[in-house]
Amino acid sequence: MERGYSKIIDNLIILALCVLVIGISVSNSVIEIAAVSAIALWFFKKIFISRNVRLIRTPLNKPILFYLIVVGASMANSRFFMTSLTGFVGKTLEYALLYFVVVETVRNEEDLKKIIWAVLFSCLLLGIDGIWQYIFKYDFLRGYQLWSMNRMRASFKFPTGFGGWLVTMIPLCFSFALFYTGRTLRTSGIILSFILLACLVLSLTRAAWIALVPAVFFIVWIKGEKAKRVLLVFLVILLLSLVLVVALGGADKLMLYTVRGHTVLHRIELTRMCWRMFGDHPLLGHGINTFMSIYESYKDASEFGGVSYAHNCYLQMAVETGALGLFAFLWIVIALTVSAFDKIKMGNDGFVRTCLIGLLSGLIAYLTHSFLETNLYALRLAVLFWLFLGLTMGSLNILGGDGK
Repeated sequence: MERGYSKIIDNLIILALCVLVIGISVSNSVIEIAAVSAIALWFFKKIFISRNVRLIRTPLNKPILFYLIVVGASMANSRFFMTSLTGFVGKTLEYALLYFVVVETVRNEEDLKKIIWAVLFSCLLLGIDGIWQYIFKYDFLRGYQLWSMNRMRASFKFPTGFGGWLVTMIPLCFSFALFYTGRTLRTSGIILSFILLACLVLSLTRAAWIALVPAVFFIVWIKGEKAKRVLLVFLVILLLSLVLVVALGGADKLMLYTVRGHTVLHRIELTRMCWRMFGDHPLLGHGINTFMSIYESYKDASEFGGVSYAHNCYLQMAVETGALGLFAFLWIVIALTVSAFDKIKMGNDGFVRTCLIGLLSGLIAYLTHSFLETNLYALRLAVLFWLFLGLTMGSLNILGGDGK
């Protein structure tokens, strides 16, 4: 009886996670409802059915716990305590719980496959939405118009956010297109790779273009014997995407955008300001979720007007949570990478291993893009990171358990 109830709750959690994946393509409200539902169901299961509140043991437990402790301690320096408390409970703690929900719920290939299909459906949905927006000048999910210079952004507020989502998803599509033997998933991967790469080019997001490169080279490194085919497919798709831009009359805009310099100057001044912020509280920072609140007190008169994110997640993390907070986050990333490398070259190209390669390479692109953008401070992209983190560790656990 207990096992039956547990299975029902697990299926409801997986359903909530699938809705969460789709919600990332649609709106923050759907994300919050789905995330809170998944976490609440997980707590209910642990307290009333399993009667075991212990967390599943993973290589990330210690770094995540240390990260939570440091982020909590950073509030001691906060001049905006309620803002920090809200950020800690409503963001940091929720993200960490989401990771454990995913790892503890996705325990076999069947569970993983359900969520991956939801991810691929979201890729199709948002890819079509982006193309629709480029043709008809608005997207059908949120009604957003094209950004300045006809930059595609789909249902995201900014093209950079769309670019951050794209570079996280494209490597997963690549992985299925290049390495998986199942016809349906492989065909889906091929089609989605073309669609999403075209969207990436039309978004004119330079940082995302750069971020995709290390992800592709990681896939090539993992699949050395297929390296030429990987690079050839990537270059052909990229070339076709660029030809599409030119054919649609975007050559002049592409050249103008890629060589303009005022945004670069803005980023340089933001970096200088962040170092001044960091210098005042180097160990624990100014407090989680306070960057926007302290911005004006550090901005020079010569700097660009308006409040802005740091456009570098690692610098902003250092400002808010200090060197200890940044170290804790990097510990999470390093622990995941080391764990993945121990298993990623084992076995054949089964479903789970294909997912693992795609998820990990997507995280590499995401973290590279975070050097130049605000991914970890935008709800939709922050949730995507912790979701992929959980799915990657879940894939590792499945590989360790049955070798698939």
